Amino acid sequence: MLDINDHIIEGTMTNLFYVKDSSVHTSLLTHAGISGIMRGIIMEILLHNEIPISERLFNKDEFLSADEIFVSNSIIGIWPVNQIDNSYFPVGPITRQLQSCLEKFKSEAEASRP
Repeated sequence: MLDINDHIIEGTMTNLFYVKDSSVHTSLLTHAGISGIMRGIIMEILLHNEIPISERLFNKDEFLSADEIFVSNSIIGIWPVNQIDNSYFPVGPITRQLQSCLEKFKSEAEASRP
C-alpha cells in the first residue's frame, strides 16, 4: 500500500521491512499505516542485536533495490519476500537471523507462562 505521495507504507495485513547494505529499513508510519505488534518486537530484536534500523519514507524504486525484503504480522511472524514483479530477492542472512531470534523469543515467552 502507498500513501498519497507514492511512498510505500505497508502490505494489506503486514508491515514491510527491507535490508540494504546490512541495515534494516521500515516505513515511517506517522501519517499512514498501522504499527503492528510484531513490527515492534522485530524492532526490539534489531536493537538488541545491534542491527541498524531506520524508520523512513521510501519509494518503490528504492524498495526494489533491496538486498532482502520481508513482511511481518502477529500470525505469520517474519515471512521473506522472494519476488515482486520481475525482481527476485534471496532469503538473506539478516532475515534468517531475525527469524531465529523471533523463534527463540517465542519459546522463552511460552516457557515463562504458568
